[in-house]
Amino acid sequence: MFLLATVVSFIGSLQAGLVNTAVLATTLRSGKQAGRSLALGGAIPEFIYAGLAFGFGTLISLLRSDHPGVVKWTAAATLTGMGIYFLFFFKLDLERPGKATGGTWKGLLIGLANPQLLLFWCGVKLSLVTFGFDGDGMLDLLAFATGAFVGAMILLLLLVNWGTKAKDRMHATALRWIFRGLGLALIVGGLFALR
Repeated sequence: MFLLATVVSFIGSLQAGLVNTAVLATTLRSGKQAGRSLALGGAIPEFIYAGLAFGFGTLISLLRSDHPGVVKWTAAATLTGMGIYFLFFFKLDLERPGKATGGTWKGLLIGLANPQLLLFWCGVKLSLVTFGFDGDGMLDLLAFATGAFVGAMILLLLLVNWGTKAKDRMHATALRWIFRGLGLALIVGGLFALR
C-alpha cells in the first residue's frame, strides 16, 4: 500500500500545481533551505487528504456527487488566482533574493487550499479497491497516507534541486518566462476545472 501510494503521489504531482510552483519560486527567490521548508509543508496535506480519503472515500465521493459545484468553483478560483499572480505579478530578482517568509506553514496552507487533492485521493482509493487492494485497517491507512506524503516530498525536493541549479545556470529573464508559462498553465487548469 505504501509503495503504491508513493508512486501514485509522485506521478500525480508532476503537473504545474500550486505547491510545485510555490516551491520552485521560493527556491529561486530565497534559496534551497527555504524551498525545502516550503516543500515539507506542501507535502503534509497529501498525508492528510490521502488519510481522509482512505477512511472516508465512499462518503466523500457521495458528497461530491451531491455538491459538485462547491469543489469545482473552489478549485477553479484557487488555480486561476495563483495563475494570474504568476502570469502578471510575480517578480523574480536573482540579484537581490527575497526574504523567506512562512516556510513550512505557508506550504501547508497552500497545500490545504487545493480541495482537488482530497478528490484525487478518493479516486485513487476507490480505484485500488477495484483492483483488489482493499485494506481498511489503521496500518493500511498509515501506509497509504505516508506513501502519499513521501511521493509528493520526493518530487518537491527534486524541484528544489532543479531550482537551485537553474538559479546558477539560467538567466533571470528565462526564469521569468517559465513562471509566466506556469501561470498560464494554472489559469488553463482553473478554467478546465469548471467544465
